[in-house]
Amino acid sequence: MLISIHIDFDPAEMSRNDFYKLLTSTVVPRPIAWVSTVSTDGVQNLAPAKF
Repeated sequence: MLISIHIDFDPAEMSRNDFYKLLTSTVVPRPIAWVSTVSTDGVQNLAPAKF
């Protein structure tokens, strides 16, 4: 069973603080780079890296 939830946000109806929290929670947490390694056994690894 597939459940779909759709929520609309209207920035004009939100407080400035709530809009900022929504924006930073969806845009900011993203990796800056992807780091890949290969072990001596040939196992590949790909991980996000962020400073």
